[in-house]
Amino acid sequence: MKPKASKPHDSEFILLVVLGAILVLSTMMFGFHRTARARLATTHSFCRAEQAGNNARAGLNIAVAAVRSAEDVCHESRFSKLVTGQMSIPVGEGTCSVTVAEEDGFLNVNALRRKTGELDRTRIDQLLRLIDLLNRQQPDAPRIEYGIVPAIIDWIDTDDDLTHLPFVQHDNLGVEGDYYRTLQPPRRCRNEPVHLLDELLPVKGMTPQALARLRGSLTTFGDGKVNINATGKLVLESLNEQMSPAVAQMIMNRRRVRPFTNIGELRDLPGMTDNLYLAIKDTITTGQEERYYRVLSRGTVENLSVCVEAVLRRNTQAGTVDILQYREL
Repeated sequence: MKPKASKPHDSEFILLVVLGAILVLSTMMFGFHRTARARLATTHSFCRAEQAGNNARAGLNIAVAAVRSAEDVCHESRFSKLVTGQMSIPVGEGTCSVTVAEEDGFLNVNALRRKTGELDRTRIDQLLRLIDLLNRQQPDAPRIEYGIVPAIIDWIDTDDDLTHLPFVQHDNLGVEGDYYRTLQPPRRCRNEPVHLLDELLPVKGMTPQALARLRGSLTTFGDGKVNINATGKLVLESLNEQMSPAVAQMIMNRRRVRPFTNIGELRDLPGMTDNLYLAIKDTITTGQEERYYRVLSRGTVENLSVCVEAVLRRNTQAGTVDILQYREL
């Protein structure tokens, strides 16, 4: 008996099934390959980010060593390139760079009210002028409103009385716990000094953008006096309405040649009037015995960068350098 001959359409069907299976397997293999490559790239990026973070922490350790070995690390010529970020330091497969600034060159937000409970009009006026300068510096950015000043004071002081700034025409009233309890979710008014500038973020009217712009001029450390050997031009200009940009620049030019050793040396500067000198002399200093430094260390590997920011205190009595704040950016 003769075997049945297979029909032509049966062979075509089998061929189609085989081709379909090959196509499905090819698609699966292609998808697996793409997934594997994506995971490999993610793993590579993660490893590089970890290496960049380690480099940033290495830069912080270098800054700690420099602060420990120097009486005033920001004004010693041997550290000039290191602390200004001009030096790229090789670390492993990448680099790190470090910038160091003295914290007493900034305005202390905890000093807006005196320990006796009275408002410190001089420092409040300085913060208001600083806001004006920042708004003029970036006219296209959202305005920083005056209202954050009384709100900051109420956030930090220990009472539940609303702060009123009668010398401010608009936005002159602060907020206390009653306001924060109405928010969703409700929150507690801090009612104590801040340790980190980020602790100002919940303040009414404060935005991440506003805090980022203010951060380079504010601190939470020190006795409230501004170190004229360390502060920037913006803070210098905010000291008093009579402080012109030209006089502020003269102060900065003079200290580059020779740091001020006493406040009286300001009298010799051109443009420094008696009225201006008398207005600022009690709010400035040429340096404090216990020094605080803000360190920004950037670690880089390939095209990835990680920054760490820390506040250091040079304890001259104990001969140590303490890390008071630390955060990764």
